[in-house]
Amino acid sequence: MSRKTLMILLTSALLLMFMALPTSTMAAPPEAAEWTHVVNAWLGLRMRSGPSLTDPIVLVLYNGEDVRVKGDPIWAQGIRWSNVTVERKAGVFEGWVASAYLANYPGYDEPAGHFDNDGYKVTTAIGLRLRAQPGLSTQVLRIVPYGTVLEGTETETRFVDGLWWRQLFLDGETAWGARLFLEQVH
Repeated sequence: MSRKTLMILLTSALLLMFMALPTSTMAAPPEAAEWTHVVNAWLGLRMRSGPSLTDPIVLVLYNGEDVRVKGDPIWAQGIRWSNVTVERKAGVFEGWVASAYLANYPGYDEPAGHFDNDGYKVTTAIGLRLRAQPGLSTQVLRIVPYGTVLEGTETETRFVDGLWWRQLFLDGETAWGARLFLEQVH
């Protein structure tokens, strides 16, 4: 092997090693991981004034936007909510978001003993349309986000429009969701 070939190989190896090692200027400060979360919602994430799907929307967060989490998450309406703040040119905004749409979201254990019947977790990333009756052409009552855990009723599932449908409780009322996008939890 010639000296020139050896030098090229050695230089290439050093360059690859350098590129593989993280540098201190590229790494975030350790404390940043404690409060900074990145929005992971391609169509945006609604920040609400309170931890409820019925609370008014404060603003829509952009996919990839950094938010600061304040305190511990809470459960409401079968959703794990995080209180967050975000800084924009117009000022600092505070509100509540579904924790499941934050990129460094660790996942969670569903609240044990929360339901009389089995619970069902929404598994589709874009949320689940809950309908007045089983079927794709029926009225949409609400779209619930990924990770929402809803209590099932004792009503039997129904096969309509090529899908199995499960009846669920939602704010004291009932609604139907496509079983394909629900995971049973206890």
